[in-house]
Amino acid sequence: MEVLPPREVAIESMPATLSLEPPMAVETGLRMAEEPLRIAGPLRDVSLAGTAFRPLPPLGRVGPPALSRAYEQRWEESHPKAEQAASMMECLRPALEPSVLSAETAAWILPSELRSHQVEAVNAFLGHEAFLLADDPGTGRSVAAIVAMMGKFQIGEARRALMVTSASSLRSASRLLRLWAPGLLVTAVRGGADSRRLDWMTPANVYVCDYGTLETDIEQGLLSGKDLEFDLLLLDDLPTTGLRFQSFPAVLKQVEARIRWGLAGAPPESAEDWVVLISLLQPQASKSLAGITQPEAKRRFQENLLRRSKGELREQLPVRRRDEIWVDLDPAHYRRYEEVLAEERHRLAQLGEAATTAHVEAALERLDRVLNFLPGTLDGAKVRALVDRIEQIAASDSKAVVFSHFQEDGIDRLQPALEAYGVLRLGRNDPAERAHKILEAFREQEHWHVLLMEMGARTGDQPLVEASYILHYDHHWNPGVRLRAEMRLHPQIFRAVPINIYEFWVAGTVDEKLFGLLAEKDMLPAEVPEETQPTELADRITIEEWIECILEVPRGGVPERIPLVQEIGTGILPGTSVLRSRLTGLSADTLMAAVEMLMKALGYDQVEPLDGPEEEGGFMLAWREGEQGTERVLVRFLRTDENVGVAKARALVKSMEMRGDCQGAYLITTSDFTAACKNFADETEGRLALVSGPELYRHLHILGQF
Repeated sequence: MEVLPPREVAIESMPATLSLEPPMAVETGLRMAEEPLRIAGPLRDVSLAGTAFRPLPPLGRVGPPALSRAYEQRWEESHPKAEQAASMMECLRPALEPSVLSAETAAWILPSELRSHQVEAVNAFLGHEAFLLADDPGTGRSVAAIVAMMGKFQIGEARRALMVTSASSLRSASRLLRLWAPGLLVTAVRGGADSRRLDWMTPANVYVCDYGTLETDIEQGLLSGKDLEFDLLLLDDLPTTGLRFQSFPAVLKQVEARIRWGLAGAPPESAEDWVVLISLLQPQASKSLAGITQPEAKRRFQENLLRRSKGELREQLPVRRRDEIWVDLDPAHYRRYEEVLAEERHRLAQLGEAATTAHVEAALERLDRVLNFLPGTLDGAKVRALVDRIEQIAASDSKAVVFSHFQEDGIDRLQPALEAYGVLRLGRNDPAERAHKILEAFREQEHWHVLLMEMGARTGDQPLVEASYILHYDHHWNPGVRLRAEMRLHPQIFRAVPINIYEFWVAGTVDEKLFGLLAEKDMLPAEVPEETQPTELADRITIEEWIECILEVPRGGVPERIPLVQEIGTGILPGTSVLRSRLTGLSADTLMAAVEMLMKALGYDQVEPLDGPEEEGGFMLAWREGEQGTERVLVRFLRTDENVGVAKARALVKSMEMRGDCQGAYLITTSDFTAACKNFADETEGRLALVSGPELYRHLHILGQF
């Protein structure tokens, strides 16, 4: 077959009105070709311009996937304006593409061949208006759903779709849509309120956003009326279990879509979780779910569910797959990063020619610590991204190893964030006997899903094949360090189950510059032989490249030092108040359980209610054993819509002092605190911690409960 190069296609002779009814010859199921075609079709890389198609823009440089828009956004007088918005003809382009629903033409559009289990999933999606694909993470679920979505557009059953995912998967989703559905016009909804309102109003085939953005935009009226009507709704990264799923954004029920698909790591387990799932994917059936049992709910939805484990699919999956997870820092976190970066640039500039690789690595280590967590909290973009992945892995009843190079700013602070999923930790300095017990417990006991490992910790002589997921929360610049740690866990001869490896990178930071330089030098882990030792790569990046290309230290003068501002927040548990509280609607018992969970996450393994929860709140006593003996704190939690004043704080501190057995106190509310209350907490020098509603919500979200 002759391979045709990309060409312009005239459409002047097309009828004025196009029908989106599927042609008679179009198949609605996808088959595997005996010999997959690998050719570039004439429309593979073109978009519409006037009356002709022209090449589409490239996918972009190596690094974080771009967040696409179906139009150009320009700013005029502090207001965004849409330029080069898609025309009706551009929105109809999918109907003009070679079909992805036939193996003979799929290769004209798709970047590579689908695996047979993905073909099965595509056909399952196409055959159901409501469907849940609950395969193990890392098996290509999103690709199958996106190809099926493209097929729905091509046969005329969809013109406007919404894909909702976790915030940490937004860049990945945008990239997969660009790769596997290149004919679809995609807008990733993000930015300030004005930008997001314009995103929703401007034509596109697919809108992709995270759950928090969708909830906010519906509640604030940025997305309303006819704009809430879609032909297809795709819900990615569904948690499917627990309080977090049962409190899933209720605004999703306001989205109207005939076709509703979901992706999850496992199907629900309890009757309550099945009810939530069915109400999301089959809202018309939600009225008949009152009092339904778990077996009955599962039976009702069984025909709309496909579930395969990695073990079942091991013959079809690559033995080893590596993916980068790119995250974006919150504004407050990014400001802190920039302050630390400025200090390190100032220090290196002062050293001048005396700067060595050791000085550079010290700067990189400090920056890594800042990127790991928003200072003073358990929160951060990387933490949320890690929780999103672990939630899916634990739901699939799989095990994962999470690597960090740090103890205090790594595994110690990640442990409470992952406590809800069953976590063990192993430090570099743990004795061999303790390490052996931890590894044996992780291997043999099913309820341990996560092993937090400090890089360099003892692993013994036996591989850890029970963990089929490896996540590098932070990483040394030298890929040989990562490869050596991975090989200790999974030598090549023991790879019975496919291994998925995830690396966390932060966009817009030195991470992005380092990634680009490693790619330029063919030093990304996927490009380096597994047996490579760190010493073989140690000198591949010169001191000049570190100083000029990655850290961008000015030459010829010392930059002005920017002093670090005061820590964000108040008391011993600072908060950012970024997330809106959804706690006031919880029952008194549920709110008390949420506060108890937070205290245990903060290290207080013993929590005792001091009275029954009233509608306005209650008291608890929390304690833990330490090197200095028992540490007790008095906890008061309040349900209120008004900001808590200084009188409540003073009364709590007085009660704590009168008890005589408490070293501190926590005041927790579903709202926020007055300025006077915050100032009083600062004056207590750590004896009183304030936890606002958004702070409580955020920690529970990190723990997988919201």
